[in-house]
Amino acid sequence: MTRDHKAGTILTFAMGAAAGAVAALLLAPKTGEELRGDIAAGVSDGVNQVRGTGKDLKRRTQKTVALAQDQVQDAMEAGQEAYSQAKQA
Repeated sequence: MTRDHKAGTILTFAMGAAAGAVAALLLAPKTGEELRGDIAAGVSDGVNQVRGTGKDLKRRTQKTVALAQDQVQDAMEAGQEAYSQAKQA
């Protein structure tokens, strides 16, 4: 490839990229401000959903831990009772 051919290829690419950018701006369905607002709203919704899921997970985890604590406490009491009975026998 000659130097002139390379320059022509680069110039053609740059002109095509510029034409594509202009076409994208002219044919865009929303303004930049509207699009940024939509993106911000989508991110906000996603954050709220993650927070809600986190709160739900926290609540479920707390219930599971409380249930496990109750079961451990019951097992300890049963073990102590069995030990007391074995000691008296």
